[in-house]
Amino acid sequence: DISVSLGPNGELRYPSFPESSRSKIQGVGEFQCYDKYMLANLKQHAESSGKRDWGHSGPHDAPSYHHWPQTNNFFKDSGGSWETEYGNFFLTWYSGQLTAHGDRVLSLASRVFCDCPVTISGKVPLVYSWYKTRSHAAELTAGLYNTDKRNGYDAIAKMFAANSATLVLPGMDLSDAHRPAEALSSPESVISQIEAACLENGVPIAGENTPASSVPDNFTRIKENMKNGRSCLEAFNYYRMGAHFFSPEHWPKFTEFFRGLELPEKDSDDLPDKEGSLSFTNVGAAAAEPEKTLQMQA
Repeated sequence: DISVSLGPNGELRYPSFPESSRSKIQGVGEFQCYDKYMLANLKQHAESSGKRDWGHSGPHDAPSYHHWPQTNNFFKDSGGSWETEYGNFFLTWYSGQLTAHGDRVLSLASRVFCDCPVTISGKVPLVYSWYKTRSHAAELTAGLYNTDKRNGYDAIAKMFAANSATLVLPGMDLSDAHRPAEALSSPESVISQIEAACLENGVPIAGENTPASSVPDNFTRIKENMKNGRSCLEAFNYYRMGAHFFSPEHWPKFTEFFRGLELPEKDSDDLPDKEGSLSFTNVGAAAAEPEKTLQMQA
């Protein structure tokens, strides 16, 4: 498999919030549209749309990195600019630029490796802060036009499908129960929405956990997400080897988790023949419809 980096931390998103933030409650982030190239593109888009006055900059009433949605007017649940004609114009352009970027990178990778027996994959972010607000502010600044009345992951899944790429979904060990209530977040809802979009568009998923996660019962949550997304989940990558991975507190839980997984059935080529040796008579013959198996990596 070849995993293609699509942005910060390899994910398809804008760098809308600082990676070094240690706050328990993440702010909404900030729109990333103020360099000369983005501003020139926005101006061109506004002029071609007959909205010349909307092409000078991003929203003037949007909050900054560590602010909450209600700090300024743009993301307010009631009367926020995000659901005005201007808000839709800007957010459609902003998210469209990100999706187009992902399409260019994945299509280039597909062309480069078209003659190789490999799978191309790309990672989407799990932006779950403020999901329970109407605007889903943190998702919007990250470039994911997903609100209470708009499914922003469908367009992304369609883009992955067009490039025959696997979607890497992180954070499958996270649950709503261990998130600060005041952050109005829901990792479970985001995961379910992404899985539904992938299922609808025939996009395979490769799940990941959160590196160095200290979430209680994280293995239980991973199993639940594996079960819920079984129809489109094809692989799971467990992060990550190190001192904690092999510690007495973690290693027994991991081995119990791994042994409890449903293992894929062996292919007929991998079974011993009557004399006890492996048979390779079918090597080179293409199977009519290979059975999907779930791969586990650590």
